[in-house]
Amino acid sequence: MQLIGLQVHEVRRDYCRIGLPFRPELLQAGGAIHGGVLMTLLDTSCVPAVGSGFEKARPYSTISMHVQFLAGSADSDLVAAGWVTRRGNSIVFCEAEVETTDGKTLAKGALAFKI
Repeated sequence: MQLIGLQVHEVRRDYCRIGLPFRPELLQAGGAIHGGVLMTLLDTSCVPAVGSGFEKARPYSTISMHVQFLAGSADSDLVAAGWVTRRGNSIVFCEAEVETTDGKTLAKGALAFKI
């Protein structure tokens, strides 16, 4: 999180919101935010949401991620929210969205984590 510059804005049970200040290094050759950056935001916003449901720290990892890239953006700070949609005994399902600070949705994702 530190390497990329992610900032945690809010964590509560089954929910997390993080931010990423704009930097030109985040752009791809065409001038839009790189898709890998958007995927990182989607995945990372879900991690604290998943972890918030446990009494003590447990290992878990992403096992599935479906992403829809909806729009491109440049020169904008980003905000991502991730939330748990279902908790099973060994799999937790989540959804996440990345938006610009003015509310333009750039990407949505559906993720699963193996506990």
